[in-house]
Amino acid sequence: MKKFIVFFILILAGSHIATAQELDRLMEEVAKNEKAQRQVVDKAMLGASMAQAQAQDPTGELKSKMPSFMQKIDSIQVVTLEEDAPDTRNMVLDNLNSFKDDDIYSTLVRVKDGEDNVRIIAKKNGKTVSDVYIFVMDEDDIVLVKMSGRLEQSDLEDIVKEQTKNKK
Repeated sequence: MKKFIVFFILILAGSHIATAQELDRLMEEVAKNEKAQRQVVDKAMLGASMAQAQAQDPTGELKSKMPSFMQKIDSIQVVTLEEDAPDTRNMVLDNLNSFKDDDIYSTLVRVKDGEDNVRIIAKKNGKTVSDVYIFVMDEDDIVLVKMSGRLEQSDLEDIVKEQTKNKK
């Protein structure tokens, strides 16, 4: 019986690890395309970029419009593919269609409108969210974003609002 319980726990732990690796691996696979661009921005670069942008804004409007969750982001990884790549597009769609929510990963938004696909997935770490994955595909582009930090429920609502306001 003990062997069965240990085996069951190992299977559950393995499935959570596989899910995490699945989303990160999906981003890595898209980044392997020779026409893809990958950028990683750490907290220091984010802070410097925001400070510079605010310094160049004489109206102060940028600071007032900056979503509060941006202060909680530790890093952002972005992978873009702006060329028509049907094999990559099909691979991304297959992975997202087969992705299943569980007690660690949950889909916040899923929108499909013709060729436009948006999916936002949160990775929970206790009561906070450690990663937010944003997958956007339209007829021409694929954009995959991973934001890492210590986010709360209100931050997730702000992220969803930011990502969906142009889709209405």
